Amino acid sequence: MNSLWARHTCVEGKTYLCAAAQLRVWFKRNSQGWLVAARHVADSLFEELHETVTEPDPSEWQRFVTPSETSDIQLVPVLPDRPVLSRPEARIEIAPHHSGRFYVTIPVWLRVQVGLPAPVTLCEFPTQVLSKTWFGHPAEEGEIGYALTTRARQEMAELTDVEGRAICLVLLENKTHETLAFAQLLLSVRHMSVYQTSDGKLWTNECRLGYTSHSLPASLTFGRSAPEPAKESSLVSGPREAPASGLTARVIASAIFKSQL
Repeated sequence: MNSLWARHTCVEGKTYLCAAAQLRVWFKRNSQGWLVAARHVADSLFEELHETVTEPDPSEWQRFVTPSETSDIQLVPVLPDRPVLSRPEARIEIAPHHSGRFYVTIPVWLRVQVGLPAPVTLCEFPTQVLSKTWFGHPAEEGEIGYALTTRARQEMAELTDVEGRAICLVLLENKTHETLAFAQLLLSVRHMSVYQTSDGKLWTNECRLGYTSHSLPASLTFGRSAPEPAKESSLVSGPREAPASGLTARVIASAIFKSQL
C-alpha cells in the first residue's frame, strides 16, 4: 500500500511535510488545532508525511481550530472538483456495434482529514495544476473542465505514469450502424470513487459510454465498484456528488464522436 495515504500521528509543536507530485504540504499541530500550508513546484516528487526543520513563510499558513485531542491526520486521494477532458493518443475509429476499451489516468487531489475515526476535512489541494478548458459547443451546451496532459491509452501496459493518478477504465460502445471516430472524452469525475490495490495503484469506478444516435446524448454509466483489474482493491474515498438515478449521466455525444460517412 502507498504509505502517503496512511494515517499519521503528529506531535504538537513539530512541523511535518509531505510531497505528492507537484504539491508540497506542511502541517503543524498547536494547542487549538492545525496549521496547513501548501505550495506547487515544477518538480514531481512523492514522499510520505515526515518531520522537517524547514517551514513555509508565516503568511502561507492556513489555521484551523479543532478539538485538542485530534492528533491523527489522514491524507486522502480524491478526484478533481471539475470534469476532466482526455483525448486518445492517435485517431481511433470504432466499428458499428462494437466497443473499445481505454485507460485514462487522472491526477488526484489531496484531502486533509483530522479527528479520526470521525474525520473532519480541513482542506484539499490538487497534486497537479491542470489548465481549464471548455467542452462542448462554443455558444451552446457545454461545461468547463480540466484538460489532462496524458492521453487515453488502449492497453494497461502503455500507462507509464500512474503514481499519484487514479486509473479510469472506460468502455466506449458504438451502438449505431456507422463507424465513429473517438475524438475526445469528458469524464464526470465528481461522480466517481477512488479505490486502492495492494500494490498502491489508485483506480476509479469503471465507466461505460454508449452512443446510439445523433439526435440523443450519449449515456455515461458508472459501475458501483472498482473494475475487474482492481477487483481486490479497497475503497479510499467516495464521490463528491452521488450520480443521478441509475448511476447514469448524460454527455454531449457530438463533441465525443464524429460520423465517418
